[in-house]
Amino acid sequence: MQAILARVGYMKFYQGPRPGDEKPICGGSYNVEKIGHEAYNFLNINGLLYGYFQPHMKEPFEINLGRIKQGCTVDKIDNVLVIWFATNPVDKGQVVVGWYNNATVFRSVQSPRSMPFRENYNYNVKARTEDCVLLPISKRKFPVGHDIPGTKRGNPGQANAFYILDLQGHEKDFGNPHNSWLHNLIQYVRNYNGQKITSLEDVIQEEVVTAGYSSSSQGFQSDVEVRLMIESYAMEVCKKHYSDDGYEVVDVSATQPYDLLLTKNDVSLFAEVKGTQTEGKTIIVTKHEVEFNRTHGDSMVLFLVHSIVINSKKVKKGSGIVSIIEPWFASDDRLTPISYTYRVS
Repeated sequence: MQAILARVGYMKFYQGPRPGDEKPICGGSYNVEKIGHEAYNFLNINGLLYGYFQPHMKEPFEINLGRIKQGCTVDKIDNVLVIWFATNPVDKGQVVVGWYNNATVFRSVQSPRSMPFRENYNYNVKARTEDCVLLPISKRKFPVGHDIPGTKRGNPGQANAFYILDLQGHEKDFGNPHNSWLHNLIQYVRNYNGQKITSLEDVIQEEVVTAGYSSSSQGFQSDVEVRLMIESYAMEVCKKHYSDDGYEVVDVSATQPYDLLLTKNDVSLFAEVKGTQTEGKTIIVTKHEVEFNRTHGDSMVLFLVHSIVINSKKVKKGSGIVSIIEPWFASDDRLTPISYTYRVS
């Protein structure tokens, strides 16, 4: 197959700078002072997305097309799967943030003649919007690379371009433990049928959910970093709670509209995990979470960790108060619409 993994900085939407999503973070030294061209990778321009990544550190920054298609000598390749990955701002692991299916990959950087909506930034990948997926923050959990101790072979390392083909243009051996994660990653992308950011409503929902994790006193970190810290902390508290109670706990949050699958004595429960710095009197639930709850409420658990304390740029160990609702039915009289979108014409 024709595929490439491309490292970019981390953003919420990749639709250009906006408040709370000003520029890519954890994307290298360029993003410290300037705005990386990947900032516009998911901006829809007349049904197309124009993506950018810097494949290496030496000009002219060409992509090795011969490691996407053996023996390639032309200047572009069509029908390529481009998987975008970035550094998680909190735990610093590499995670998938989205992908382009059926993309065109150019050997050289393309300079747009006139794309004012993306500030005329360069690109080297192009795809139809309908063939692309940008994952919500809560779904950016699929790891990139292996976890074999003591070796870096088969991992992206510092490379921004990670190829499926080796230096000779042959497909890497997916049976090799150092490369088996590649097969799992491609299968994950091919079979993904979960949430994605595709509309204004999705963007608004992400902004509302992310804002719900933040505190006005947390000025030293972005709202995304605060959200990721609190989500991770609440998940670990929940996992320990049910593991100690004899449940088999499986984290399915990367692909399912709930977070944990809990199994004990052949009985399964679906856990929705929430964390907050507030007293937890109200929480934000997404449209997809409510829809799943409508049909699975009798088997659902709402596991809430509230009053979480963040100091010294991390969650205070042992903070938070656990509240559990089981079974959990998201009844209409407890749901409050936060906003609507209005179709003008």
